[in-house]
Amino acid sequence: MNDIVLQNVPTAAAEPASHRARTAGSQRVLPAVLGLPIFLWQAVFFAAPLVFLIVITFWQVKSFRLEPAFVLDNWERVLLSSPFQRALVHTLTLSCVTTLLALVIAFPAAYTIAFRLPARLRDLAVAALIVPIFSSYMLRIYAWQIVLSPEGLINNLLGRVGIEALPMLGGAFSLQIGLLTLTLPIAVLILVFALSGIDRTLIEAAENLGCRRSRVIAHVMLPAIRPALLLAATTTFLLAFGDYISPLFMTGSKPPTLSILVVDTVKSGSQWPRASVVGVAMLGVLAAVFGLGRWLGSRGTGKGH
Repeated sequence: MNDIVLQNVPTAAAEPASHRARTAGSQRVLPAVLGLPIFLWQAVFFAAPLVFLIVITFWQVKSFRLEPAFVLDNWERVLLSSPFQRALVHTLTLSCVTTLLALVIAFPAAYTIAFRLPARLRDLAVAALIVPIFSSYMLRIYAWQIVLSPEGLINNLLGRVGIEALPMLGGAFSLQIGLLTLTLPIAVLILVFALSGIDRTLIEAAENLGCRRSRVIAHVMLPAIRPALLLAATTTFLLAFGDYISPLFMTGSKPPTLSILVVDTVKSGSQWPRASVVGVAMLGVLAAVFGLGRWLGSRGTGKGH
């Protein structure tokens, strides 16, 4: 009798073990199957073109035709050239200024929407921020051209009160207007959602302890939304760094940014390899900024340790 019991024990234990193994296997396979379309999409539409872009940087152009090769001449000519270095500094400066302006403008706007507006108006404000994101960026830039041009709306109004027309279009002012048109709604939305998720009891506790609103913002709200601030800053920088429309239509591409330089390089004798070098350099900067944002975010949450 005891022998029968002892023989049955391993069999009874083996069934649950095999069931657990099948369950574990299905749990590993199912996410892989569900994620396969995204993986294929990334491989076909992002990884493959990126690899081809890097490969082209080593090719040559002869008689306006691309020829496969392995030369470093394109990298040397582009990275050591003054136009590329000036465009890189200009684009970095422009993107940093845009990021700073966007955060300075976005936080008070997000704070007002999240804490000051009643629920119905808050929903309308969020909708008003979402609509421009899905509207044509080009049309919005054309609208700003009409407003800021010498014969535009603002100068027309100034002229009626005897003030001379202001040169608002074609410089740094109009360029920042264009870049903020692209980036500001996104930055505000990120901060609105972050502020809306703050535990209100923490704010009430700080206020009950006698903290002024400024101290509550500095010591409770800003630390609580630190990851969102980094996300808003990173997103704004990435969008401004790679933008082509605002530099072209708001300043006439003078001075050129890196995105303008890519197009100009292609136009100058079909120099796709050198334009690819500029593009790869841009991707390198964007990857570095994205990595820096992730690292700063992980330090704040303790994941980096």
